[in-house]
Parts: sequence; structure tokens; C-alpha cells
Amino acid sequence: MKKRAILLVACILSTLIVNSQPTSSWFVVKEVAKDVWQINDKGAVIYLIIGHDSALVVDTGIGAANLVGQIRKLTGKPLIVINTHGHGDHAGANYQFEKVYVHQADLDAAATNSTPERLKAVLANMPEEQRPSGDDQFKGKTFNTKLIPVVEGDVFNLGDRWLKVIETPGHTPGGICLLDIGNKLLFSGDTNNGLVWLWMKDALPLSRYLLTLEKQVQKIDEFTTIFPGHGDPLPADFIKDQVACVKAILDGSCQSKPYESFAGDAKVCTVGRASVAFSPENL
Repeated sequence: MKKRAILLVACILSTLIVNSQPTSSWFVVKEVAKDVWQINDKGAVIYLIIGHDSALVVDTGIGAANLVGQIRKLTGKPLIVINTHGHGDHAGANYQFEKVYVHQADLDAAATNSTPERLKAVLANMPEEQRPSGDDQFKGKTFNTKLIPVVEGDVFNLGDRWLKVIETPGHTPGGICLLDIGNKLLFSGDTNNGLVWLWMKDALPLSRYLLTLEKQVQKIDEFTTIFPGHGDPLPADFIKDQVACVKAILDGSCQSKPYESFAGDAKVCTVGRASVAFSPENL
């Protein structure tokens, strides 16, 4: 009886520890698939994929808070860190990691968007009451992060999961997705958001982005769920709506509307579940 009571207490304590691990006043953390954690960094979505031998971090968010500390609440395994592209809301916390993988075409952007100077600027632009506090403040060592190029077909082995690099240029020249081969999951950065930004200065022409989407459609049997860089998971066939949306822009059949954001103004077209913000000068 005493032994059973001890085991029961141990199980309760274990449950409490597991349930308390994701807690943070800055990050919103939830498990979105088996051993896949979504870490929401004020709208920028980071994914932690935990394998048998190691764990893979997809993107590093805006960089204002203690991302590595949050990850260590979820796993103590060795980390592989990858940027889907070099924008500051996806590469912002690279400085917290010794090395990060990124496509060659986005190396410069990733390097620029994760420096101590940029971190200071990000924090300086936040009202003091909105800045990270307590354990969410990053107080660890900052790295002169080594950026390592990846290319189409590179595979990362986590021991029991294999993630393959797929080049998906459009939102940026060096955009990539990561395919969890055995589990049929696609981690897509900003390639397959509900609203994709295609008007910013480093965006490729819309016609080039269409080739990326058509390439994904050809591989659509290889994944069932998309995990985008912003927003909730999407079904694989969402990409077909994106294709239809881009084609409607290019053939002039879409009744676009003005689109305004902190990053500039554009036009936006919506077809089905997909919206694309674009520049008429970059088709």
C-alpha cells in the first residue's frame, strides 16, 4: 500500500512538472502534433520538433525574449536550429544559438536581423511595461552565430524523425520549407500563411512564387498538415487556394483591395481560404 502511495505521488509530481514546463508570460506554448510544440512569440510562430536523439527548432522569432530558456523547459536534447528565411521575426533570436542553418540566398538577411544592436533597437521600441520580464528576459551568452547554408534535399536526422529541406523562394529569395517525412508534416515559414506578403523589397515576382506553389502541389501527397510561420495549422490542400489566388492576380480576374500595414501599403487578393498581398509592379 505504501509503495503504491509513493508511486501515485511520483506520478502526480511528474504530471505537474510536465504541465508546468511550457508556462511563460511572454510565449504562448502548445503541442500541435506528437512531440511538436508551437511557441508563439507575439505572433511569430516557432516550432520545436523533438526526436529521439535531438530536437529541431524551426525559426527563432523576434528575438526580444529568452527563447532558448523556453525551449529548455520542453527538452534538454541537443538542438538543431534552422531559419525558414532571414526576416527579423524568424531569425531574431539567432544570437542565442551557436549555429543556425539558413539558405544561402538569405544568409545576409539572417545575419543582419540577429545582432546585439538589433536586439537593443527592438527592446527600445517597446513600451517598458511590454518588455519581457523575469525568466522571459534573456540573460545568457550571446553568440556570434555561425550561419550554415542549406540546399534542396538536405536532411536532418533527429534519431527517429527525418526532416528534408525544400527550396520555396517567393516571400524571400532563400525561403525554405521543412518536410517531416515520416509524419507527413510541412513546416512552411511564410510560404503558406493564410495571408502571404509578396510586396516587400526582397520578395520575388509573383510569377516566380507561383512556380514554388505549383512545386508544392506536385508534392502534396507527401504531407497532410502545414505548420505556417504565422497562424494555426492548415490542411495540405490549402495550397491549391493559394495557386488559384496568385493566378487570379496574374490574369487580372481578382478584384483586389488596398492593403495597409506597418511595413507599407500594397494590394490584396483573396480566393477561398488564401490571401496574397502584392505589388502591381512586381508581377
